[in-house]
Amino acid sequence: MAPEEPKPSTPPAVYLGLAFCLVSVVWWFAYYAQYGGAFSLLGLKVACIGFATPECAFFQANIRSAIPRYVPVLWYAGMVTLAFGVWQLWRQRQP
Repeated sequence: MAPEEPKPSTPPAVYLGLAFCLVSVVWWFAYYAQYGGAFSLLGLKVACIGFATPECAFFQANIRSAIPRYVPVLWYAGMVTLAFGVWQLWRQRQP
């Protein structure tokens, strides 16, 4: 019986990408919860995580808050970083 190969470690880019996405979702939720409540119009607000829809522009025009206006820059940074980490993981597992 051959000894098992050690499993490759998960690249830090995966964890960093997930962290960026998590921070982005928390920021998005905290910002858009101010318009009509946390779960009101959630179907329209979900698109605002990564896109600028007319509904998002309307919500932003009507929110006055100390929380900075949500922009999806962290979401995109998280997606790119996560994709890079997944690519690194895929490359590690190639024979």
